[in-house]
This record gives sequence, C-alpha cells and structure tokens, in this order.
Amino acid sequence: MGFDLHPLATLVRERPVAPVAQTPGPARPGHSAPCGLLAHIKLHQDGTNPQGGQAAQAIGLTKGGLNTKLAAVVDRHGRAVGLCLAAGPRHDLHAVAPLLSTLRHHRCVADKGFDADSFRNRLRRQHTPCCIPPRRGRRQPARFHREYYRCRHQVENFFGRIKKYRRISTRYEKLAATFLAFVQFAAILDWLSHRV
Repeated sequence: MGFDLHPLATLVRERPVAPVAQTPGPARPGHSAPCGLLAHIKLHQDGTNPQGGQAAQAIGLTKGGLNTKLAAVVDRHGRAVGLCLAAGPRHDLHAVAPLLSTLRHHRCVADKGFDADSFRNRLRRQHTPCCIPPRRGRRQPARFHREYYRCRHQVENFFGRIKKYRRISTRYEKLAATFLAFVQFAAILDWLSHRV
C-alpha cells in the first residue's frame, strides 16, 4: 500500500525539475534529473501495534526488526518531489512504483538495486531515460552515463538532512498517514532551508 505525497505538488509547479535535453550532448552534472532511493526507518515499540494491522500501516518485519521503507524522488538540487511509504520487506522496485509518474519525461538516476528489465521497460514506456548501473552478474550489461550517476548522492543527502529530525529517523507513529505527514513536513522545511 503506497501513500503518495500531495502537498509538495504546488512547490514543484513553482520550481520544476530540469527537463531532459532533447538533443544528445555532453553531460553536465549540475543539470542531472531526479533520483530515487529508499531508506529504512526503524519502528519504536510504541508504534508496533496499529489498528487495522501492521501491513495496512506500511510496517513489515525484517531481520533487524519492524521497519518501514521511505521512498523518495528528489530533483537535481536534492529537494523532495515525491515521497511514499512501504512495508519493510517489500522489494525496492515495488516500493518505489507509486512514484514513477513523477519521473515522467525526466532522467531517472538510481543505484544497482533498480537494475531490472521490467523496471527499465516501464520507464521506457513513460519516456523516462534512466541512468542505472548494471549488476555484476548481468549477461547483457546496460550502458549508463557516469557523469549523471555521480549526482545520485543528492538523494542520500536528502535522507541525511531529514533524518536529523528524531521523528523521522525513528518511527513512533502507529498510523502511516501520520508518519508520512511528519516526513512531508520535514521535506517542506528542507525545501525552505535548502539554498539553490
């Protein structure tokens, strides 16, 4: 079950992410497009028994205990343009699926965990070029642009900035909607404080 981020849509219209260049040319790292990644959020014991069950509130049991996955798509400046929650044991490809519409007509930069033919085909169908390095065991490695891939740290920096807030680094809320509201609030504060 995914919970989409809607309040940031007005901010995105004011400051859109960079469109993909129509003509091929040299890559400019400062002009890379959105990145997507996931972060695992540990659950505090106060949030472990929500009404309706854990699966309905994006809580799942992993080896490290109860977790929630936070998926984010950030623009070229490291500001969130899409967020959603998923249960901890969900695969990354399924957890980020609700956010794929925010990547339409923009370059997707992601890590090796997203290197799957089904994911690449889905991005291709929505006219989203991707920059995903191939896994080591791939028989036919896909090509990727190293200059664009170097900008993937923007999403890591975003998670580092919002995890400074205690309510984000550890989930205390039982309801997914409440926790996502705190994440959205932290993302809005990040938009306001992050200089471009």
